[in-house]
Amino acid sequence: MTYRVLTGFKAKTDRGEMEVRAGQIITLAKDQALMLINKGKIIPAEKAAYKIYSNILQAYLWIVDTDEDIWALKNEGTAEPIYTADEVRKLKGISKEGLKQVHSVKEVFEGSKVKDVRPAER
Repeated sequence: MTYRVLTGFKAKTDRGEMEVRAGQIITLAKDQALMLINKGKIIPAEKAAYKIYSNILQAYLWIVDTDEDIWALKNEGTAEPIYTADEVRKLKGISKEGLKQVHSVKEVFEGSKVKDVRPAER
């Protein structure tokens, strides 16, 4: 699949290390791409939706790029909760219990969005 580079980085290839620049279109395997998507380095050049099984949540969920992609999946009949890549980045570092609570809300309230994540006050 092809991806647009948002932030430049160095990559090891069979021809040695190379500089990948912002704005370039590159082709990667999904496992390599997911790591770079999570770091905010790349985004899919084409519309893409990833269906993932979460061991923590014991459930399937979808990850897409934009809100428009959420509604496109919903219109196709997708029943599982859908998260944008931005929401996933905001949830990074949250506790397992916190993830479960957010996921419960996503299951019940269609169209709910993760806007901000703050540590629990003690």
